[in-house]
Amino acid sequence: MIRQADQESLRSFHTNDPFYTRILSLYESYGGGYDFVGFWVQETDGANTSAISRFEDKFSLYLTDDSDLEEISAFLRFQGAGAVMSARGFSFDYPADRVIKGQVLRYNGKCYNSESELYSPGIKPFYELLQSCASDIFIVPEYMTFLSDVTHRRNLGKCTILGTDIDGTLVSGLMTVSETSSAVILGAVATHPDYRRRGLSRELVRTLASQINAQGREAYVFSASEANTRFYQNSGFAICAEFAEHLGSLS
Repeated sequence: MIRQADQESLRSFHTNDPFYTRILSLYESYGGGYDFVGFWVQETDGANTSAISRFEDKFSLYLTDDSDLEEISAFLRFQGAGAVMSARGFSFDYPADRVIKGQVLRYNGKCYNSESELYSPGIKPFYELLQSCASDIFIVPEYMTFLSDVTHRRNLGKCTILGTDIDGTLVSGLMTVSETSSAVILGAVATHPDYRRRGLSRELVRTLASQINAQGREAYVFSASEANTRFYQNSGFAICAEFAEHLGSLS
């Protein structure tokens, strides 16, 4: 049975799993008081076996070996999901226009402090930096959606943005896309094309991941390309899971 989640049911999983971190962070940021988010748990034989979140038409799934995938597939169809992310290895019976597959990596590197001067940039210059790096697998949302979400989470202490400035211009940056008390997911790592191959992104990633580990939290990243996976591995991360993101109307 899939039912709407409350704080008790959503916190009942007690795990640092990166997919669960995405869901719990969204809940802690927005709760159930907004129409563009939604949260559910699946109960099987009296135990909670899956967690589901929605941000607009994008769904995240935390699945276990006891999850009822047939019921979840039907639920996603009913909801008209436009994108669904979950761990790979779970089979869903619904069509998608495109499936992005990749790896989840966890920081296992040593403590690292950057020798460069890093700072917290404004949202608009950071967004413009992301736009300069947009691609088929690095999709940048519309500005007003991005501004509203990041401002809200930043005010709650749920979003960190770190950047490198050269001659008064933001040339490299990254942000946390999900944060809980036990785990953080880094994302939106970008360096302007004119300033690449200088180690700027690696400096940012290692610094922030080290700070997160020093706080007693796990630091994760999601990578959808071999080049990005190698970059993170060379920055102190190791593959810990694989993901699949199904894109397109599933209604």
